[in-house]
Amino acid sequence: MKINWLPLAAAVAFAAGSVSASAVDFNGYFRAGTQLNAVGGEVYCIGNGNDGHKVGRLGDECDTYAEVALSQNVYDKAGSKFSVHTLVAYGTTEGYRDLQGNSWQGVGSNYELKEEEDNGKTTYSLQTVRGPWDSQRLSFREAYAKYDTDAGYSIWSGKRFYRRKDIHILDLYYLNDSGYGAGIEGIDVGNGNLNFAVVKWANDGTADYNRNVYKLDARWDGINLGAFGSLDTSVIYALPAISKQQKDAEAGPRANTANSGALITLDLGSNFGSTVNVSNHFIAQWGSNGFAYVGAFKNHAGDNYTPDVDANGVRLIDWGTLDWGSDFDLGYSFLWGHLNSGKNHGVKGDAWTYTRSGWEYSIVLRPEYKWTEYTRTTLELGYSEMKKTGWVADEKYGNPDVYKVTLAQQFTPGKGFWSRPAIRFYTSYINGDQFSDGWNTNYRSKNHGSHSYQFTFGTQVEAWW
Repeated sequence: MKINWLPLAAAVAFAAGSVSASAVDFNGYFRAGTQLNAVGGEVYCIGNGNDGHKVGRLGDECDTYAEVALSQNVYDKAGSKFSVHTLVAYGTTEGYRDLQGNSWQGVGSNYELKEEEDNGKTTYSLQTVRGPWDSQRLSFREAYAKYDTDAGYSIWSGKRFYRRKDIHILDLYYLNDSGYGAGIEGIDVGNGNLNFAVVKWANDGTADYNRNVYKLDARWDGINLGAFGSLDTSVIYALPAISKQQKDAEAGPRANTANSGALITLDLGSNFGSTVNVSNHFIAQWGSNGFAYVGAFKNHAGDNYTPDVDANGVRLIDWGTLDWGSDFDLGYSFLWGHLNSGKNHGVKGDAWTYTRSGWEYSIVLRPEYKWTEYTRTTLELGYSEMKKTGWVADEKYGNPDVYKVTLAQQFTPGKGFWSRPAIRFYTSYINGDQFSDGWNTNYRSKNHGSHSYQFTFGTQVEAWW
């Protein structure tokens, strides 16, 4: 049966009483580039989507990534508004190597069914083929609706990036409780606003256990502290939901862990100065059990809930920008973390036992000089070190470090630190213990033998709108 959708849509619009005539809100982000390793072989990056870029992201991004977001107000009447929000993301395979692919735009494999005749008998087999869409990844990252009430607060449900916080020059999300869920946000309490949500985390199928975790997220944002700035606070409490059979099963280490954990974040934002304008954030975080990884240099705190128990981590961050007039500015980040992990990591006692406790820190500076309205030269300096501990793959080092120096010429529409798009041409040098054979055996043995450094030339575009 063929349905004429136009009259039906008109009837729905009439019944709704009011349909927004506004245009679709279109925004997004992308980055893409290519690099040459001056000493030959593959290009390697210290950071990726899991760990962020501990010595800075400039000249250290081996992937292509893009987001396209479309939102629309579908109802607006008497102070009540309903809107729908979607976001599609694309990315090449994440990793510490350049896996963007060749001129076919991919490095993976597709399969086709091949038919063959042999003495009158037909046989079929799967054959590997290459194509222009090999190994490309698309993801529906946001699909949610929001109801903005006439009382000022909002109700939402679906899948979304939930109130994320990041350090841009590290591409590090120090708070990111995103996923499927529902919540209420923007409740005015006089000094700031309250926000509550429940977000679900589930194992992605790569491990031999199945466990759902429900994260209770409570935030009090925008607390005015006068001359000290504005404080955002959050508490995420994770509740694993497993059955008695799962808890009692002998499925292997970490399989049956049902311990809850908490992540607490305090974020103090302040702006001050006259001759030198400073925008600064100081963050303190503490996480227990499955959130203890906040004490290591890990991305997306609050997103993943690992099955670790008897562990806690703390992290201190200071990041921001300094603006000296119109020609010089500086982006900076200082991060220190400490992870303390005990020995009881499995419900069977010693199913997974070792101690991995220690500290790690990162310092990144990005000064820029603007020659004109559209051209600037950027220098990024990064250094990171960690304590010799169970984290380290090869114990022959003391406290292993890594450092990077990147020099870039950029072309941007304006002099602001956040002006984009940015078209970049750069050269970058990276070295240190964490770039040696004890850490990157696959990269080193297949490409460079005894080299423990990398010298690259590259170009990249980064844009948001």
